[in-house]
Amino acid sequence: MKKKGNYFNFVFKGGIIMKKIILLLMFLMSIMTFSALKDGIYYVEKNHDGNWKAFAKLTVKGSRIIGVQYDRKNSSGELMTVDQKENEKYKSRFGESFRETSFSMTRSLVSSQDVNSVGGVKDSGALSEFKQLVNFLINKANAGEQGNFKM
Repeated sequence: MKKKGNYFNFVFKGGIIMKKIILLLMFLMSIMTFSALKDGIYYVEKNHDGNWKAFAKLTVKGSRIIGVQYDRKNSSGELMTVDQKENEKYKSRFGESFRETSFSMTRSLVSSQDVNSVGGVKDSGALSEFKQLVNFLINKANAGEQGNFKM
């Protein structure tokens, strides 16, 4: 009986070790298949509401995000970040201008390189929209698909 118990312990412990080795190999393979951001300029826009289109532009160099622009433009191409009247309306609603919101999110992304760590703005809708646009562009940058896209 003792021999059978030792054999069982060996197989059982060996099985645990084998599972750990397999998990380690799967983890290493997943790291190796993760692609780095490809250098380039990536742009996407989507309708925000009847008067504005939201857009994001991502600049990647050396597999790092070195520049981000997030804004909204009207049918005349005027940017919300420079529209004083719209910024005042936005500030009365959220306590900070759209310009401040946009700059805060873009600076945070460039410094952290992680869209999920971006936060600290009062307009959760703008934050959600920013993350949606940037995640779309990060996927394009991982694939190296430069260009202007619409959502």
